[in-house]
Amino acid sequence: MPQEKNQSFVDNDFLHDERVELAFLINRVARGLRQRFDADMASLELTRAQWRAILYVFRLSNPTQTELAEILELGRASVGSLIDQLERRGYVNRIADSEDRRVWRVVPSRLAISRQSVIDRAGRHAAAEIFADFNEKDLRNFRRYLEKLVSSAE
Repeated sequence: MPQEKNQSFVDNDFLHDERVELAFLINRVARGLRQRFDADMASLELTRAQWRAILYVFRLSNPTQTELAEILELGRASVGSLIDQLERRGYVNRIADSEDRRVWRVVPSRLAISRQSVIDRAGRHAAAEIFADFNEKDLRNFRRYLEKLVSSAE
């Protein structure tokens, strides 16, 4: 019995849709930024999960474990383990929330604060490399487009 040709599960319209191509490109850019940041963070011996968590602890200003789990797209248990690792390494502390004693906030430690300039420098370096060919007007327009995408995606 002759074998039938494998039918592709994706039609040609999908493969040639500019919006789909843009979605793949956005993912490639995000991956490139993470890889460059990984290289710059290697001196602090932090894993990707660890440096991302520390960045969000700074950006979100003492988030709860639940807030951190949501922004990192991880389960609460996984984030709990990640916070444990960062606590053991001296980068964060847990403090009780002043309004709800059942809630713990994740705060940067003195060590994290002392290394914040290294972390900031790594982020600026990665972004500078990625956006080297953009002028200020390009960056403003690109930001506006990305903000539209974010609002559509959420």
